[in-house]
Amino acid sequence: MAKNEKKSFVKGAFILGAAGLICKVIGAFFRIPLYNMLGDGMQYYEAVYPYYSTLLVISSAGLPTAISRMVAERTALGDIAGAKRVFRKSQVLLLAIGLVTTALMYFGADFLARTTVGPLAAPSFRVMSPALLIVSLMCSYRGYLQGLQQMTGTAMSQLAEQAGKLAIGLYLASRWMGRGLEYGAMGAVAGVTLSELLALIVVGAFYLFRKRDLELSATAADEPSSERGIIRGLLAIAIPVTIGASIMPITGIADASLIKSTLLSIGFNEAEASMRYVALRSNVTNIINMPAVLTIALAMSLVPAISAARTAKDQKTIHTVSAMGIKLAMFIGIPCAVGLFALSAPVIDLLYAIDAERLSIASALMRTSAVGVIFLSLVQTLTGILQGAGKQHIPVVNLFIGGVVKVVLMLTLMRNPHIEIQGAAISTTACYTVAGVLDAIYLIRYTKLKLNVLDTFIKPLVASLIMGGAAYFSYELLYQKLSSNTIATAGAILVGVALYLVVVLWTRMFTEEDLAFIPGGSILARAQFGRR
Repeated sequence: MAKNEKKSFVKGAFILGAAGLICKVIGAFFRIPLYNMLGDGMQYYEAVYPYYSTLLVISSAGLPTAISRMVAERTALGDIAGAKRVFRKSQVLLLAIGLVTTALMYFGADFLARTTVGPLAAPSFRVMSPALLIVSLMCSYRGYLQGLQQMTGTAMSQLAEQAGKLAIGLYLASRWMGRGLEYGAMGAVAGVTLSELLALIVVGAFYLFRKRDLELSATAADEPSSERGIIRGLLAIAIPVTIGASIMPITGIADASLIKSTLLSIGFNEAEASMRYVALRSNVTNIINMPAVLTIALAMSLVPAISAARTAKDQKTIHTVSAMGIKLAMFIGIPCAVGLFALSAPVIDLLYAIDAERLSIASALMRTSAVGVIFLSLVQTLTGILQGAGKQHIPVVNLFIGGVVKVVLMLTLMRNPHIEIQGAAISTTACYTVAGVLDAIYLIRYTKLKLNVLDTFIKPLVASLIMGGAAYFSYELLYQKLSSNTIATAGAILVGVALYLVVVLWTRMFTEEDLAFIPGGSILARAQFGRR
């Protein structure tokens, strides 16, 4: 079983990871021209997202995880009828949640706008509100398919969502912004809502077309499980996961409410405060969150894989899959952090039309935030493992502790005029560091997991530092010769990625068994071990 579970989880992670990367690229093609179009009008768009994310987390965080886990557990026992009952019950529950959250945002739009950037943002809140219902319904399909380790439906809906947002959002923003920047932001928000509807149609169609195959692919249990307690079971898993997932959106609300007011209180004027807030939230955070796409995919695949192994009381598979998940997270997170640190200014300058002052501020924020990428990767992966192992409350407690550290540290540091906006970036990095370390300590103690520290942490760190140095000096050399930031940045990234992979293979970070489960791993195995 260990072999099959490891293969399924890695395959699912790669499907979701590939789709996530494509989605991030599409998302960049949306946000970057939108930023260049709206400038500081992005504050109206950014004001909606923390509240939208906080309400959305009620349906999109805990319940898909709960559905995925319960479906995986029933499927591991051959109870397909029970898995389908979980799916049906979850649809009813998510419909009710979607209606309530939509009503809260729609009717509370004026109040929510006043708590952020002002009443001009209210129409954007109203236009975004139907997306809460649409995503709630979509989450039932995604959770069910993920529980069956069928990640293609989720991946297709994610791609449809991003493509729709790009086409519709930019079109409506450009058409409406002639009436004012707040209307341009509202057009972009309307594109998000319509793109979620498109994603729901895609995942629903995938389910209908694959329904028969999914039902025939498993053996039925002799005695189907009872329908009693499904809602209670879903909520028992979902509530702590939802609370945990809501912590960072809530701290996002704290950022939206406190950053500008704190900057104003230490002597910055409105324009200076807005510029720093947008530099952090629009120029830096969007780039820093890109690597998280891959570790989120890992976490989503880990939950059903660990849960199925736990149901079968297969401790060896839990250890094998957990170790592989953490190794992949570090293989991704550490080089991304080092690369963003080394090429902070060139990357931001490449992606945004930005003046010298904003570039200086944003690149400094990027270097601080890049360190947090390592710990964010760790937090997301360990959260997936702990959720699959039935310990979904542990990441909640640890992330709450990290969130408290973040808010206290942010308010303390930002009041220092010499630190100002850097305090927000430092505090976020501290939040992920605290949560990641606490999660790791608990997981090792609870599961008696033994990690190969050299392969999991030391080798990717050494390879990443070599990569970062090569990328930095390659950029300097290419820019001196060609005077083109675009060519120099692209060339430096290619040099860095190639060298990183060479060092990873040379140090034999992955075993031959590991590579057998990675798509294209047989080619890497031949290069690393010299076997045909």
